[in-house]
Amino acid sequence: MSQQPPVEFERMRPGQIRTCRELADIAFLPLGALEWHGLQAPVGTDGLKSHDICCRAARKLGGGAVFPPVYHGLPGDSFFMGITDPPDGEKIAAVYGTETERFFGFGRHGGMDVQEQWLAYQRLLRMSLETIARFGFRSIYICSGHNPLVHWAKPVAVAFARASSMAGQAVTVDVGGEFDAAGLDGDHGGKWETSLMQAAAPETVDLAELDRHPELCGWAHGADAVDATAEQGEAWAEACAEAIAAEARWLVENYPQLPKRHGHWR
Repeated sequence: MSQQPPVEFERMRPGQIRTCRELADIAFLPLGALEWHGLQAPVGTDGLKSHDICCRAARKLGGGAVFPPVYHGLPGDSFFMGITDPPDGEKIAAVYGTETERFFGFGRHGGMDVQEQWLAYQRLLRMSLETIARFGFRSIYICSGHNPLVHWAKPVAVAFARASSMAGQAVTVDVGGEFDAAGLDGDHGGKWETSLMQAAAPETVDLAELDRHPELCGWAHGADAVDATAEQGEAWAEACAEAIAAEARWLVENYPQLPKRHGHWR
């Protein structure tokens, strides 16, 4: 029985990279944050679920490649669901077995302030797009599993698309959250994210943790996480992947155009 060719870029040989581009000349770049998602789910939930959805989309598309999620370099500011704010931070620090003060970073002691951190993160994204384009991909779909990152990724996508066009090697870039294309809505560590993780990597989820610590059930994450199921996660992941695959197919077939909603980018 023949194996399906990989869709994960890092697993591909050069010939497979060429073939995947010939089938659908598009790369997927998942984004995620390493953060608290409740006791029941892994800290890498954002990138893991967006990567899984992108892999599903590539398989539905019949081509293209999924790059590893970009996790590191994300500024530790208020987007982290109150982790840096006492007393919430104190509770999370106690679970991790560390000190609340560490959540604040070292900006006050010679480290980068939040604005510098965001600029550094956007440079990291810019270089990630450059890396992908160097392998010949003409379109890139950025899929964020940490929804606030969409707002920071969009200007990077605009600048990169313009620079590539000026160089005579246009790269079209689309940006969205994992659920945007499907018209759905997510949550933070609740039924949505926990269900998606049960479908993507069931070994990483343990709902029994919520039973063992009822005092933390629903704290700093969705209380409806107890209702999460792999079946629901599978249905949501498939819906998101189907919609993203459709948007990716449009990019491939209409290169170098962008969807009307993004026409002003160029």
